[in-house]
Amino acid sequence: MLALACASPRRYFLRSELPILEGRFDLAVAPGPWVHENVPIVVSDAASVPDDLVLPTLRSLMALPGASDACDANTGSPRPDAAEYCVALYRTPQDWRVSWPIRNLLKEQNACQPPFGGVDDESFGRDVPVIGFAHNHPCGTRMSSQDLKQFPALKMESGLWTMVSYAASPSGRLARDSRNQLIPAWAWLATGHKDAPRFYKWNPAGEVFQWNEDKHHWEFQATCHPREASGMRSPRTLLPQCSPELKW
Repeated sequence: MLALACASPRRYFLRSELPILEGRFDLAVAPGPWVHENVPIVVSDAASVPDDLVLPTLRSLMALPGASDACDANTGSPRPDAAEYCVALYRTPQDWRVSWPIRNLLKEQNACQPPFGGVDDESFGRDVPVIGFAHNHPCGTRMSSQDLKQFPALKMESGLWTMVSYAASPSGRLARDSRNQLIPAWAWLATGHKDAPRFYKWNPAGEVFQWNEDKHHWEFQATCHPREASGMRSPRTLLPQCSPELKW
């Protein structure tokens, strides 16, 4: 009884704990929704993910262990305790939700690959459309070229998987708004410092916006496109090409 009382509540899932589709590591399925006192389930007929869900999610990501201010002061490199977490934001027939955070301890250190296999919601199962993915950068860095290319994935009739620019489940179920229009896909980044976070979002066209806390809205910053990696340089560290230049 004492051990149970002192046990810490779960804060995230390790990548190795998740089921995968077709035996592929990249097609992990995240559980949902995230049970967190600051992350709500939002009922709204909005045409895109409500900020009432996005902003608490980004703030809560920054509060996870090693998610912010986790860099070596001398080298600027991530400390051993630094970690990236990623979540999927998705829509059910009734509301908007976010999956549990995933922490990746395999392959590239501190990098979190999104759950391209979708979400297994405790009430609605696996066939829920994913709007996009959010993640943090523990050293306060900007988005990478690789970040700009990660959007929901679905399996085509040919059996091949492809990323799409709109909300979809892995089986191909599409999400539509109240006007029967497809809901566009987005991606989000929580970066900066724990006491001075910076939140960004971008769409498949590469239009990047930053959240302005004082004005309470997203401000357009630049249009960015991924750079292709060459030689030994990792695509995760390659900065995108932006116009105008993205201020940092």
